[in-house]
Amino acid sequence: MIRAKRQSNALVAGLLFAPLLWLTGCDSGASARAQAQRAEDEVNATLIRLREDLAQRRLGNGSLILSYADTLARDKPDLKPITDVLRLEGTADGRLYQGLRKRFDDNRAAFPPPDASARAYEPVLAEYAALRAAADPAEFNRALSDPLNALADMSDGALPRVDSISAGASRSANAADSHGPGSQLVGNPHYGSWQTNSSGTSFWVWYGQYALISNLLGGPRIGYGAWSGRRDYSYYHDWGRDAYTSPSDRRRQNQVESTARRKFSSEGRTFRSPYARQRQGASSRVVSQKAYAGRYGGASSMRGFGGGSRGPIRGK
Repeated sequence: MIRAKRQSNALVAGLLFAPLLWLTGCDSGASARAQAQRAEDEVNATLIRLREDLAQRRLGNGSLILSYADTLARDKPDLKPITDVLRLEGTADGRLYQGLRKRFDDNRAAFPPPDASARAYEPVLAEYAALRAAADPAEFNRALSDPLNALADMSDGALPRVDSISAGASRSANAADSHGPGSQLVGNPHYGSWQTNSSGTSFWVWYGQYALISNLLGGPRIGYGAWSGRRDYSYYHDWGRDAYTSPSDRRRQNQVESTARRKFSSEGRTFRSPYARQRQGASSRVVSQKAYAGRYGGASSMRGFGGGSRGPIRGK
């Protein structure tokens, strides 16, 4: 666990250091602006290539999402409204890819004025560094394991999880509560948000058609306080949050956690952050891939993006 935490920290350090590398030698705002414009072009080209990879089914997990969704729609027709929604995640119309495009557009709109100092470009370059990491085909393929495994869990074991250990083994390893199929997506800002009421209690609310996950599959209403201390493994929360969270979503996450921490303290209870420790559950192949990325640059490297996935890595 300590080793995995260090690997995760190495990736975070790479993301934070990347904008400084971009700014190396920038002794003026004009130079920094030119650097930011080059970064913009680079990230845009990467997103276009990723879109093509999805369209051509070059990402193993993306292709499996389409296959799993079709199989579930056939074998469990009552779940078709859900599978139709999750099926989109294997395409460029999914929330994961569209979220990256929106962040790119927002970041481009946040460019400082031409007369700004070099320091003013650091947030823009930091976001481009995160987007570059997230749009790496191998990294994006791993991130797709969450919606893919949501489909797998809906099959009651007929379809295997990918890039993850089994649901039962994961809950046991993490002493986690069971929130039912689709719980990998809870807390991920691409699929919903935490809504806080007047008493300071936050509950998970799905976006749009993703509400079908709770409407059709049932399960308890998920409160932030209980979830934060006993959440299970997900790729987003345990490996991908730095790359796949926009600055505004990160601020909202911090605010929800701060509100919960104050509420727990006022009630004499101990609050456990959802990110106080990294959960177990990733397959050994994912851990080794992330270790390589953290050590040699990988998705966040300024030397290159790395390769895409040639196929699924199945959990044990």
